[in-house]
Amino acid sequence: MNKSILCALFGALPLLAAAAPGDALQATVQVESRWITADGVEKTTRFSERLVRSESHVWTERIKPTGTPKAEADEHQHAGEAHLHPSDLAGAAKLIGRDKQGAVSLSFIRTDLKTRVDMSPRDYDAVGFDGKWESAWSLVDPALIKRLALSTRASSEAGARWYERRGEGEYLRVLWSDSLKLALRIESGRDDGSRASRTVVKLDPAAAPAQPWAKLAGYTRKDYTDLLD
Repeated sequence: MNKSILCALFGALPLLAAAAPGDALQATVQVESRWITADGVEKTTRFSERLVRSESHVWTERIKPTGTPKAEADEHQHAGEAHLHPSDLAGAAKLIGRDKQGAVSLSFIRTDLKTRVDMSPRDYDAVGFDGKWESAWSLVDPALIKRLALSTRASSEAGARWYERRGEGEYLRVLWSDSLKLALRIESGRDDGSRASRTVVKLDPAAAPAQPWAKLAGYTRKDYTDLLD
């Protein structure tokens, strides 16, 4: 099991305050991380995801650039059906749901294989998910914003304000939209420049938010533990 890859799904993109009707939106989330190793090698990772959220769902799906290699068919076929391993979820879409009782669920979706892998709370740690709906829905936990200092940094986004925290050689800056209950930009790293990450949310107000989770009725459903065999 490649736990480091799976944790990156949530660690690189800090997961999405209780929603109110009308909070549905669609956006593109761009993530870039840069770090320098002890032997002087500079490394950079970048990826983008489509974000769709509603009152009770958060869907994120990797936007794969031109040239992305396709998985070999024989890696995923066994006895005529998709046979996955935990590492095969690294580029899968993620669906986080919350029912009327407030229970949170997590599934990974391989749309190319029409397969849905459901996670049990006992396995959340294996993929770096903290199980908090508030974090998944807003990109950062709104409770964190209350612990940050209001910044003097100007914002180009109407109704959004910067918050920040510095200490022990590290910094965290969040551009927070109170009306959307959403982090529009997240910047973190070390003051010495050895590590830096940036998350940028670009809203798509012209598009009526889709409901990709409504298209999963015919998908094969598996439990995450099935992938460990």
